[in-house]
Amino acid sequence: MKVAILGGGSAGQGIAGYLGLQGCTVSVYNRTPQRIATLRKTKTLKVSGLVEGEISLHTVSCDMEDVVRDADYILITARAFGHEGCVRESLPYIKKHATICIFTPYFAALRLHSLLEDTQREDITLAETTLLPLASQVIAPDAVRISGIKSKMRIAAFPASRTEKVFNSLKPLLPQLFPGKNVLETSLENYNPVFHVPIAHYNVREIEERPDSFIFYHDGISPKIAHISDALDTERMHCISTIGLPLSAACEMVKEYYGVKGDTTYDIIKQWKAVESYVLPDPLSYVREELLFGLVPLSSLCEQLGCKADTMNMLITSWSTLNQEPYWKEGITVTDLGIDGMNRDEIISYVEG
Repeated sequence: MKVAILGGGSAGQGIAGYLGLQGCTVSVYNRTPQRIATLRKTKTLKVSGLVEGEISLHTVSCDMEDVVRDADYILITARAFGHEGCVRESLPYIKKHATICIFTPYFAALRLHSLLEDTQREDITLAETTLLPLASQVIAPDAVRISGIKSKMRIAAFPASRTEKVFNSLKPLLPQLFPGKNVLETSLENYNPVFHVPIAHYNVREIEERPDSFIFYHDGISPKIAHISDALDTERMHCISTIGLPLSAACEMVKEYYGVKGDTTYDIIKQWKAVESYVLPDPLSYVREELLFGLVPLSSLCEQLGCKADTMNMLITSWSTLNQEPYWKEGITVTDLGIDGMNRDEIISYVEG
């Protein structure tokens, strides 16, 4: 199977290594040459951690055409800021009936499906998964360490009538996949904002002073900060239940995906082995992503459905002041998702096609 991975950071290299060890032909694209300079020369990636070995990469390039033109699957691991650019730039070169799958989508399928319509590339299947399948870190210019592998991960396509096809095609590559009902499930199930935004908010001084050494989850969590995450997740779950989706609370997902034990959010994060030494690269840029593509659209959806969103609204407003950025103005809303003015039943009908 030929796979193109768009994004050469820790996530992209982790998935490249994971799939390469399974025998896939893997190519990697990155927008900037510095991150992949060594890989472009050697085309060799060393993998350590939960799986180990060394793989040969087929193509490593900053030229989109070189990477995607023969690929059956285009897997986007770039951050949410880069989703649209990756899809827009790759579409002219993707072969017919290929699949684009975006990991950690932040409503990507709803945001981007019009690009396929506008370019008459509706032969392509656009799908998304709730989160990344792995926890991984680049530890050298040609080496990545995989510290966690999720036991299960939801996938859905837009429209939902294509989910079964994309699930069946990607299941051999990622056996932890299971099909979701629609792309609302995959995007609303994303628990990253629940943890990232409160932890960063209440550790902002530490992050500013040592952004490259702050162990984000284990150093950043405290019982009181965990209370903020719990309040935020309660609001997320109220919105989810209002729509009628069968999703779990954030901590229950961590326990299920990674086999973590614990009775409280604080205990669960402190015992979460996959992230125990994880230094989140550029933490404040992650917060910006979570706000613009995570909490602002969630708040917008809560407002439309009449759900309480006091905690998320407080965090959005506070971060807007801290970073001097108009997150309320610049963030994604229900209008951008194409569901403005719809009630619960109309939203479900729209995403399920």
